Amino acid sequence: MSISDDSLLDARLKREAVFHDSKYDSGDAPAHYRLRPTQYVYTQLRDALGDLHGKQVLEYGCGEGWITYDLARLGGTVCAFDISAEAVQHTQTALSSAGLLARCTVEVMPAERLSYADESFDIAVGFAIIHHLDVPRAFAELFRVLKPGGVAYFAEPLGTNPLIQAYRRMTPQYRTEDERPMVLRELPQLLAQFRSFEHREYYLTALGAIALSYLPGGARYFPRVSAALHRVDRALLTALPALGNWAWYSIFKITK
Repeated sequence: MSISDDSLLDARLKREAVFHDSKYDSGDAPAHYRLRPTQYVYTQLRDALGDLHGKQVLEYGCGEGWITYDLARLGGTVCAFDISAEAVQHTQTALSSAGLLARCTVEVMPAERLSYADESFDIAVGFAIIHHLDVPRAFAELFRVLKPGGVAYFAEPLGTNPLIQAYRRMTPQYRTEDERPMVLRELPQLLAQFRSFEHREYYLTALGAIALSYLPGGARYFPRVSAALHRVDRALLTALPALGNWAWYSIFKITK
């Protein structure tokens, strides 16, 4: 990496840290976040992890600690990091209150410059984090710190649905200037050094349920409508996988 590349990365990391410190300090979020609209895909991700007893687990972007809590509760010995010092403080407080801090190490750190030793982790986990990163550098670091046979699971928003992209352009206050949602066709090349890469998409028609958060009294109908539309999505995406390019989220399984 050249001095120029280092400077560009340093500037990017500073922008991300400032944005997310402010986010976690203020709690500002879009109205539909009250419905926890991504809980469904998180549940799919969490269930894929299985029993984590005896596993060294790396969490990317710990945020406010709710995923860190689950990783520790599932038995993992967890190293978690975030670019935001505010996020790390929130996570440490949440873990301490739950009596789980002894199972976890939480640090301020960029994913592009991990301080962990080579081949340290059995599993890596992240939720909506990769699209904030310098992806080639972050994946190179992921490869370095995973043990041979280690597996990474990431749930990521996709950047190929024009309606979602239009919404993102209309709400720049909720995102950083550097983030870029993932494009499925680009991933095989980015992950060429890994042994395998699998993905599964979510939120095709189920995106429609999120609009209920903006209608008077709509929130009460969200759980039922969302569950029904996820059933529709499973059928559609099984029959026509190419529709996944129009989905909102994908879960990646990356094996070293």
